[in-house]
Amino acid sequence: MCACLQRNRTVSKFILGVDFGSTHACARVYTMDLKVIGCSSTKVPRLEGSDGACELDPEAVWESFCKLLDEVLQDAEINPDQINCIGISVQRNSLLLWDKKTSNPRTRVITWLDTRSLDLAKKLNHSFIFRSMKTAGHMLYWMTHQSRFKALASYHFKTVLACIRLKYLLNEKPKLIDECRKGLLCYGCLETWLLWRLTGGKTFATDVSCASVTGMYDSFSRKWSRPILASLGIPANILPDVYPSSYYYGTVQNGPLGYSSNPSLSIPITGIIGDAQAATLIENCLSPCQAKLTLGTGIFLNLLSGSKALAVMNGFYPVIGWASGHPYFDCISTFYMGSTSSSSESPSSVPSTSRSFHLDDLTYLVEGFYPHAGTLIDWLQSENIFCTYSELEEMLYSGDRLGLDEKATRENIFYIPLLRNTLKHHQNTLIGGPLKLNKNSFYGPDGFVIGLDYSKSADKLLVARIFIESIAFCTKFMLENCRKQTRISPSILYVNGNVARSNWLLQRISNAIGIPVERRGLEECSCMGAAIVAGVGAVNKYKCD
Repeated sequence: MCACLQRNRTVSKFILGVDFGSTHACARVYTMDLKVIGCSSTKVPRLEGSDGACELDPEAVWESFCKLLDEVLQDAEINPDQINCIGISVQRNSLLLWDKKTSNPRTRVITWLDTRSLDLAKKLNHSFIFRSMKTAGHMLYWMTHQSRFKALASYHFKTVLACIRLKYLLNEKPKLIDECRKGLLCYGCLETWLLWRLTGGKTFATDVSCASVTGMYDSFSRKWSRPILASLGIPANILPDVYPSSYYYGTVQNGPLGYSSNPSLSIPITGIIGDAQAATLIENCLSPCQAKLTLGTGIFLNLLSGSKALAVMNGFYPVIGWASGHPYFDCISTFYMGSTSSSSESPSSVPSTSRSFHLDDLTYLVEGFYPHAGTLIDWLQSENIFCTYSELEEMLYSGDRLGLDEKATRENIFYIPLLRNTLKHHQNTLIGGPLKLNKNSFYGPDGFVIGLDYSKSADKLLVARIFIESIAFCTKFMLENCRKQTRISPSILYVNGNVARSNWLLQRISNAIGIPVERRGLEECSCMGAAIVAGVGAVNKYKCD
């Protein structure tokens, strides 16, 4: 449990923020000035396979979510009717399909860490249809100089995108595609699934921050992308409506906060946002050229580009950070493509409107990511390199005193990152085992080290140093690449996330990128970001009322 502010019984209304992340989930009750009075947390158990599978049990997700809500109310010593509104932040791009009538899951949650669609992504990237689409993007950009066509020309399918894993899922289970076309199934990532469950199936929606990173949402036109959907053969009628991050999404009907017998006491859900964007918001990155680095399960670099999306290439994507949902411009996009069945109508009860969303109310980001940060630390701990985080930090500083940088250079010690599936292929086919390469080389979670035997206690300091320092070099690579693409050069890099607790690592990052690195010391940034967008959404709701 976290250290909380002493309860103030004169305050009757609070904001509940929930973050369902990749490795852990947390919930916090905030006062109106964002002081914490209660919190709860739990680990997120993943179902991983040797084929690259990384999944979640949908029912276990819902049960964990409900447990978080129940425990945070107990810790805050308040009743559900004292919650003014709720905001939710989620790990993005973790998708599933469920039955529209029964609400029963038809698949597991396929997380953003799942790499089984890698071969499919490569095949589609080299397909005639997709190459023709990219060529058309180049030609249209040459004729119009519109950034959206440049973005189309540089588009690549990657396993982190929900669209490619959805295509993989439909290929593996052909019966599902027929049900999708008939409008019997719903598609959604975690935020849509939790909204559906919380509202008893009355709200089928997502927000722009989560939609914009799926790979099938056009951040420029703020609509689901017709070309991408057509190239993948994904029926548009299974997609949720898209709304601002701060928005009235309906009321809680199920779970510990549900008041099904008394609708007047129902708690409104007024905020939905992706975890990386929530962490950017909480770092007060509100102006162009500001940058945030989240060091959690993976490495997420976000640079603000302002009110316009930038077309970038080489692994970076324009994404929507958040939208405040001004009451006069409340619906961002409800993109409809003709369905094949009358039963495919959206079940959403969220108020809709034909008014367009005001462009200046959107905040755009440029995003780059690398999937390994916290996973490196977990691996080091599982291999008994260290026991506690304080021990790891001491090991890193001990290496400075022992001159291990010079030793690594002198003895030709190298660390070579590899893609996850490529690494597993080498592990299983070349050496027949999961770890050792030869006497002085070994495999790690995302690459291999040459010139070290980590079983020797003297080399454990170097092993820890090499893997943690790789995070700094990945950050440098991403930031330099982004500078070249966008001409955005931040003067300071704000950092957050559990891995950012290491002072040694932050100094290495600062040395590598050549600008100051600042850690504000805020805990559970994504959770607080969810609370902020919910608070803004609640204000908008009452203004509308």
